[in-house]
Amino acid sequence: MIRVGLDYRPALFTRAGIGRATRELASAIAPRARKAGIELHLFGHGWKKALVPEGPPEAALHRSRIPGRSLSWIAPLGFDASRLSGGSSIFHWTDYVHPPVRRRGTSCILTLHDLAFLEDPTYHGPRASALLRKRCARALSRARAVICPSRATAEALLHHRRRGALPDGPDPVVIPFGADHGPRGDPRRGRARAARLLRAEHEPGFAYLCVLGTLEPRKNHDSLLRALELLADRGLRIPLLVLGGTGWETSVLETRLRKAGRRPPGGEPLRLAWISDLDDDEVFDLLAGARVCAYPSSLEGFGFPPLEALERGVPVLAGDCPALREVLGPAARFAPGRNPEALAEGLEVLWTNESERSSRLEEWRKRAPRFRWDDCARAHLALYRECGT
Repeated sequence: MIRVGLDYRPALFTRAGIGRATRELASAIAPRARKAGIELHLFGHGWKKALVPEGPPEAALHRSRIPGRSLSWIAPLGFDASRLSGGSSIFHWTDYVHPPVRRRGTSCILTLHDLAFLEDPTYHGPRASALLRKRCARALSRARAVICPSRATAEALLHHRRRGALPDGPDPVVIPFGADHGPRGDPRRGRARAARLLRAEHEPGFAYLCVLGTLEPRKNHDSLLRALELLADRGLRIPLLVLGGTGWETSVLETRLRKAGRRPPGGEPLRLAWISDLDDDEVFDLLAGARVCAYPSSLEGFGFPPLEALERGVPVLAGDCPALREVLGPAARFAPGRNPEALAEGLEVLWTNESERSSRLEEWRKRAPRFRWDDCARAHLALYRECGT
């Protein structure tokens, strides 16, 4: 039996993005692990209170209130990530903070979600980008295997290796994440709540645009707001519901969202609401009730929100970047995330053209079987077995 330690901290402390990927991956792997000769242990140590306090019942969760910063101090004493996750012979790093692994004979696997910090330092800020690059280089030097959720991320890794920004190592293995997770969502309940949030209680057939994801520069919320202002000036006023917590480098955007409904003198106010903290049931209700989902990101490694929208029958306008093109294909309409005019054009088509809406959703029905957590789990288990021999 191969004992695998999985860094489960993102799943405990965050609901979206890497937290989502880690939580769903563990839930898919755990029921299949023993049959595949794997004993799964979840590394959940951390000082913060867990938002999602439990892991899948088939896996052992190792959880104590050890501050993350202390891990590097206690590792030389023999308490490294391998020992703290049940004496694992394989340790899987799932995030951009890598618990130290010092135990001799332990193989490390790294999931590399994206390389935004190298593609454009403004996405994280220069200091954070330099720190992320240093951490990533150190983990890549130690990793026996590297997993990327898309070909776009794998190709970016190889590109930055060629230019000397990252060290050489094993060729990346592409394993896409799944999209068949979370509650289906109740569109009627979502529309009812969205109407209250957007001050539209008495409007029959209320429709709204939803944007889901952490606020950060590459998500281009500011360009989306400008696109909606352009449409409003042309007579198409689309209510916007923003779902997502605060990230980094977004203080101006946060101020604007908190002053929802205000416009510069001479213009009609946008109808807008922002909610930063919701559980899955609420998120998927509000997403399922939307008429369109916008995700105008400039760079992704995979991109859960547009897939989650399509899974719930909601057409998507996505940012025109390699990973989203790869994952969504003809199921989404694309526009450059920093081009408000192009975003406005795409939104108008998806909002008003029933034929376009139907054809995009039909394309997703054909594409959806490529993104199932069952397949993702099987591919991970096969890699664990390979690294454990």
